[in-house]
Amino acid sequence: MKPLADPPLVDVRGLTVRYGDTTVLQDVALTLHPGERVAVVGASGSGKTTLGRTLLCLTPGARVSAQVLTVCGLDLLRAKPSELRSLRGGGVGFVFQDALATLDPLQRIGSALREAMAAHLTQTRAQAEARLLHLLAEVELPEPERMLAAYPHEISGGQRQRVGLALALCAEPSLIVADEPTSALDPPLARGLAALLRRLCSPGPPDTATAPPSKARPALLLISHDMQLVRATCDRALVLAAGRLVETGTLGRLLADPQHEVTRALLQAAGLAEVA
Repeated sequence: MKPLADPPLVDVRGLTVRYGDTTVLQDVALTLHPGERVAVVGASGSGKTTLGRTLLCLTPGARVSAQVLTVCGLDLLRAKPSELRSLRGGGVGFVFQDALATLDPLQRIGSALREAMAAHLTQTRAQAEARLLHLLAEVELPEPERMLAAYPHEISGGQRQRVGLALALCAEPSLIVADEPTSALDPPLARGLAALLRRLCSPGPPDTATAPPSKARPALLLISHDMQLVRATCDRALVLAAGRLVETGTLGRLLADPQHEVTRALLQAAGLAEVA
């Protein structure tokens, strides 16, 4: 893991987000460095998804204010539209809750992946095809030729979510933001995706000698209500309630000594109260 003295990938201080008269986030702080796996957890309506989307300026109609709001070195409060387009999918890959809704039903999976890579990477056709196959191997999708030729409705929900992860990884981002990535999956598939996220976002260089030259693995910001998923994936968590940060700490500390009632309730719901 890189030393935490390195500039943070995400630096948020005093973040407040309002829709009309409704305050969704109030005075939230978040710092995430290269090599970290951090979760933002909370019940429905806590503001956790809004926080993730604010990091990519995907909150149309919102009034956003902050003392500091930078992602991958870009000041989001002053960023140009072209800089935001480069950040989305380039510096930051986003894994959405519903992969089917994010994929074009009329576009083959191979075409979607090629299009995403072309938007952010300069490479020859041979390099692009090699990276395509490497991406499918990274996310553990079988039969690459069949997968590339398939339409989204022709593959399973678990496979679609892995395609969504491959799309997020296409441009070798520094950070992956995953918003409730396992909520539509049954428990065995959810456990598999959690293990995959942890492996792909572990500190250090790529772990396969056959991989094309690439950057170190991305950091992870996981948005979830499921403490079992967080426990299996992340090392540190922030707990939100009604738009406010109520507790933060390492997973070990939160599991062993939760301080806030919301943290205790999330652990109880996940069957982890006995750990606490």
